[in-house]
Amino acid sequence: MMSATLPHFHQLERPIEIYENERLWLGRGFSKKGLLPTERGPFSTQDGSLSWKTMKEASLALLRGNVGSNGLSVGGENGGSHVSTTKRMRRGWSFHEENGGHATPETINSEEDLNRAEDEYECTSENNGNDVENELDYCGFAPCAGAEDGPTDKDGWSYFPDFSPQNLLSPSSKRGILDFVRRRKLRRVAVFRPDHFLPREVFDKCDFCDSKGVEILSNAMLDALALASLFLTGASNSPKDITDSKILPLKAKLIDALSIGKNCSSDSQDEPCNPWSDIERVRDRLSTFAENEVGRPGVFMHMVDPDVSQHVVSAMPKRKIAVSKYLDKNERLALAKLLIKDIDRYSFKLHCKVESCGSTNGESEHTVGIAATRLCEFRLVTCPNENCPAVISFKYKDDHDSECGFKRLPCSNGCGEAVPRNQMNDHVKTRCILRPAECPLKCVGCNAVVQAQDTSRHLNESADQHLILVVNRMMEYQAMFKKMTAKIALLEEKNARLESELKTKVAGLSSKNEAHAVSNDLKKVTKRLNILEGTCRTEFKKVQQDRRNHVK
Repeated sequence: MMSATLPHFHQLERPIEIYENERLWLGRGFSKKGLLPTERGPFSTQDGSLSWKTMKEASLALLRGNVGSNGLSVGGENGGSHVSTTKRMRRGWSFHEENGGHATPETINSEEDLNRAEDEYECTSENNGNDVENELDYCGFAPCAGAEDGPTDKDGWSYFPDFSPQNLLSPSSKRGILDFVRRRKLRRVAVFRPDHFLPREVFDKCDFCDSKGVEILSNAMLDALALASLFLTGASNSPKDITDSKILPLKAKLIDALSIGKNCSSDSQDEPCNPWSDIERVRDRLSTFAENEVGRPGVFMHMVDPDVSQHVVSAMPKRKIAVSKYLDKNERLALAKLLIKDIDRYSFKLHCKVESCGSTNGESEHTVGIAATRLCEFRLVTCPNENCPAVISFKYKDDHDSECGFKRLPCSNGCGEAVPRNQMNDHVKTRCILRPAECPLKCVGCNAVVQAQDTSRHLNESADQHLILVVNRMMEYQAMFKKMTAKIALLEEKNARLESELKTKVAGLSSKNEAHAVSNDLKKVTKRLNILEGTCRTEFKKVQQDRRNHVK
């Protein structure tokens, strides 16, 4: 455990998890050498999009964020992208609270020797016993075999048919007849090291910083990372688009883009400085991070999706949630505080100059530190208003209180009820007993407007008038009903007459159709008679001719 008197930065921890992968070959058992070329490597991230050949490479890459030597390293769908750690960057995380190692001036002859010594130190465990993990060179990582890690055997292995995403959802603690691969999770805790960015005399000053500045920078980091990932993968929030190989390199580039240690515009305490201007410059730099590192969606993307810009905006809320697991709130706040200490290292307008005044957390025996914490205007306080999640600097307590939506205020109508500021309008319009209310019998002609609490009294006191209004309205309805009844009778009579006329017309139309049919039949008969008559004349002429010939 870390000391309670260390600055808050030293108390920030995060687990680094690496997965060890093996494949079964008949006659040889499980082995890393048996992994197929299309599969993830011997050591990988959880989704397998990044993998390494050795544990040392994997641990250093994930610790420092150096997951690619040539830009973004994107693995295939089934196979990981084997990456190197040739570029050594320190981005605030270490397995040790202080620098150390066995490097001496006699053994260090070059920068390469220094880097090698630093790597060896990071990969050593603080428990250098004769345990199996050190013998296997697991760099201080320990296998996870607890109930919270899912079904595993005693050594932490889970078994699967293959490394496909679908099969990885169903781990087994025992090897089945169709299980040919296995993996286990290895974990080691890293601590945040502010000395990677700033000298101790700068970051050891008061840990409490201006809450508005911290919030601005923290939100700008998350927005920049989310937007860059959207430019890289498109507006889809599919899990296959949000992989370690795509987000981790962007995170590393984002931390580099913060340029912590180079953001102060003044060179001395005597030089005038406006730290808010420097914060705006950092925010402007973050606002262009996605375009500079990834580039806006090109012509081809617009051809595929003409509304890609609108879709990117609509996808931002979900994407920010997705990438926050890579750059979580605690890390963003720590980086934002370091930025403020860098920017405000001389003027102390956004944090105070008392060394470690905000690192005691009220639990140390150093009463001087406790007193300083109580007096520090940048110390964080929780809003006292019920349900308000705001945590702000003490200097903004009154300003926040004057605009906090959860602060209970007396009803503006004077009903005596205390209502949260963000619910006041609804209360005044719909729930306040002193709000203006129309008479429930307005529909029958009562136009009285009374206070909501007096509605019942108004109904009781005006019962006679309301009765007269109701009777008058009933008489109006009765007269209206009579008119409607008479009108309905006229319509029914007219409808009956129209039905009679329609029947007559239909009957007449039927007679015409019959006459037309008879006329057609008559024409056909006449035509046949004419044909027969012509035939008879022809035959008669033949008979006469034959008769003449016989006489001769």
